[in-house]
Amino acid sequence: MSAVTTDAPTTKTGPVVTARGLTRHYEVGGGLFSKPKTVRALSDLDFELSPGRTLAVVGESGCGKSTLARVVTLIEEPTRGELSISGTDATPDAWKGLRSKVQIVFQDPYGSLNPRQRIGQILMEPLLINRASMPKSEREAKAREMLRLVGLRPEHFDRYPHMFSGGQRQRIAIGRA
Repeated sequence: MSAVTTDAPTTKTGPVVTARGLTRHYEVGGGLFSKPKTVRALSDLDFELSPGRTLAVVGESGCGKSTLARVVTLIEEPTRGELSISGTDATPDAWKGLRSKVQIVFQDPYGSLNPRQRIGQILMEPLLINRASMPKSEREAKAREMLRLVGLRPEHFDRYPHMFSGGQRQRIAIGRA
C-alpha cells in the first residue's frame, strides 16, 4: 500500500490527521486444538494529512486500504500506534467528541443513500445526530446550503436518491459528510 498527497495550498496550520506507527492486527482462527493466527492488516504506517490536501491510498486487494479507512474513521481501534484528528489524540475515550468531525463518503453512491428518504432528510440526519440541540429550521437551512455548495438546486431538497445521476448522488454524499 502506498499513500500520495497533493500539493494543494493549505489555509490552516497543522495537520487534520496524523498517524504514527499505526498498526492493526487481527487474531483469526484458533480453537480447541489450534492457536489463533495473526493477520497483519496495517503495520507501522506514518502519514499526515494537511487541510486542503488530498491523500490517495493505493494498493492491491487485501493490502489494508479498508482497514486504514476503518481505523481513521474511528470504527476500529488500532492495535498500536498513535492517531490524532485535528490535534486531538484519537483514543477510544475521545471518540465520541471526534466522530462528529470524521465522516465517510462511500465510493458507491447507489448504496450509500437511503432510497426511502428525501435528500433533505439525508442531509439533515448527521446534524440531528451530532447537533441534537440545533433547531429544525437551522438544520434545514444548513442542509439547503450543503445542496448549493455541492452544485445542486433548491428543488432537489424534496427528491429521492433514485431521481439523481451517479455523480449527483456522490455530491449528495459529500454534502452529507
